[in-house]
Amino acid sequence: MELRKVIEKRRTVRDFKDEDISTEILKYAIENAFKAPSYNHLREWDFIIVKSLETKLKLIESENLDKEISINELTKVFENEELIKKEMYLDAIPKQKKMILNAPVVVIVVFRPKKTIEKVDRIYDLNCVASAWCCIENLLLSLAEHDVYGVTYIPQHTDKIKEKLDIPEELEIAAIIPIGYKAENAKILKQKEINIAGRVHNERWR
Repeated sequence: MELRKVIEKRRTVRDFKDEDISTEILKYAIENAFKAPSYNHLREWDFIIVKSLETKLKLIESENLDKEISINELTKVFENEELIKKEMYLDAIPKQKKMILNAPVVVIVVFRPKKTIEKVDRIYDLNCVASAWCCIENLLLSLAEHDVYGVTYIPQHTDKIKEKLDIPEELEIAAIIPIGYKAENAKILKQKEINIAGRVHNERWR
């Protein structure tokens, strides 16, 4: 499939079919993830493949996703936001527990940071994060090529997850990514139309 077609095909999906993803597709996507640029050329990324209910429940417990979500309260929180952003959060937040439980596979992307998060004081120190997300984009595009989609969830309680999953203390979690084949009723949300000409600046900001 042509690159442009794969890029256009990739979308965020939170509703999945009850259908397994083959080992071959996962292997292909991870191999391509490792082809992403890395700031130090060491490609210091690891992938934890989660399929069991037991481990999924550990993620949900660590992130406190068992609590009840009030749509009315959420609506108030985002009432002054742009409509596209508001629609996304009102769809996404109530589904966070469900998307982890129902996804046939959850991929946890782990990376080695230059500094611990609390010691970061300049953009340069975030090179490792930028590299990890280049890796994640390669992963998502490679999955989309095979009609497998996902959603990136950024954990708030990484220390708890690291403890429960025996992730070394010196490493960090870039994202938790539930993936699967798109459910028939999966909701695909709009993205904002961008005037690209207005976002490109020559020589200096204008």
